Amino acid sequence: MARSRLPCHPLGMRRSVRYLLVLPISALCACGSKGGAPILSKSAEDTAIPAVPIPPENGPRLGSVANLTPVFERPASDARELGYLHAGARVARSAEPFSRRGCGNGWYPVRPRGFVCASESATTDMTHPTLLAMATAPALDKELPYTYARTHDDTPLFERDPQHDDAVRVVGALKKRAGMAVVGSWSARDPDGNVTRLALLTSGRFVRASDLQAVEPSTFHGLELKDKDDLPAAFVVKRGVHAFHLSGDDAEKTAALSYHQLVHLSGRFHSVGDVKYWATSDGQWLRHRDVVTIQTRSTFPDLAQGTQKWLDVSVVTGTLVAYEGHKPVFATLVSVNRDAHGGDDKWLGTFEIVSKEITLVSHDPKSFGEAFEIFDAPWALTLSNGMLLYGAYWHDRFGVDHGPGAVELSPSDAARIQQWVSPTIPDGWHGLLAPEAGAEKTMVVIRK
Repeated sequence: MARSRLPCHPLGMRRSVRYLLVLPISALCACGSKGGAPILSKSAEDTAIPAVPIPPENGPRLGSVANLTPVFERPASDARELGYLHAGARVARSAEPFSRRGCGNGWYPVRPRGFVCASESATTDMTHPTLLAMATAPALDKELPYTYARTHDDTPLFERDPQHDDAVRVVGALKKRAGMAVVGSWSARDPDGNVTRLALLTSGRFVRASDLQAVEPSTFHGLELKDKDDLPAAFVVKRGVHAFHLSGDDAEKTAALSYHQLVHLSGRFHSVGDVKYWATSDGQWLRHRDVVTIQTRSTFPDLAQGTQKWLDVSVVTGTLVAYEGHKPVFATLVSVNRDAHGGDDKWLGTFEIVSKEITLVSHDPKSFGEAFEIFDAPWALTLSNGMLLYGAYWHDRFGVDHGPGAVELSPSDAARIQQWVSPTIPDGWHGLLAPEAGAEKTMVVIRK
């Protein structure tokens, strides 16, 4: 992969980043989670959800200055978390705080629901240096929400040195091929005293820009199903394979097939010896072992009623099909977790989507089944069984077993699915952890 020059942050990055908080953004905790006034008893008034007007869309703003700023169901740090904001995010808030109990700067109702404490992890000051430094908002209409990069060698991880405004100190190390989102740049002195150009990460930490190369994510994308004849279809999952012409028991190679190529099938198949072939819609034949096929479903689960949205994931074939009732609307390949394919039935069944995140902010970067760290995995969905679905920007092995405890999609497919499934992440929020009562749900069937 050729090295590419990473873009600088938009206007103001080089000036404002030097004023980042003394603590790295990732170290900041939610307001009230470890401090504030303790709640000694829980009366009905304490646990009631206040009825407050929804702040107007064009009203004053509250901004997140931490890696994760929780949105609570009620103005208390022990309340249920509805979702969270990420550093640099701005959301509409009420003009005045609802209360200041346990939060010195006040609990503000935010749009469209919930309360945020405007102390430590959030602010009402829109000129706050961290808001200026982390001004790059996620691009919700792109395949990837940020600019992504990977290390081309082992490299140190830095944070701002609290003793020197123009310097950084080492706080860790990243392995070769580690992946991350980059939201800006800064020139500062490294521990050896050299002025070094640094890439700003979403956590508020830094990596040497010279140690990074731009990510070239997979270009694979699934099939939009607009006609009843779009299925069955096949995706090529091997390199160096061909279509065939069959004549009796003779099979002659014809056109070369590219990796992940989409081929429409007629539905017919034929065996020559112990080799099974699928007929294409243009009269050629594909070996079964070279492709993954997606068939039209003949039976449906009870949940498939009306226009109910649901995802059908097969861990054996490595496929995902999105349905509205009985109507398939999108089909693609996925990399399915090896545990599910290997016979661990705890992953199998029918589940709800219980949370959505633009990127996995707090997920362990060493838990993706790779030999290197993965940060900021995009377009994540969490199921009620704990399984994750997300976009994998670091590989192109879709249609092949891969990754523990997860279903991995190409970035463009993951973005497409997250935009389609319900519920919707509110404007300015980074993650929705508790959908509103009565909200439309998208179900997911995980099967062999």
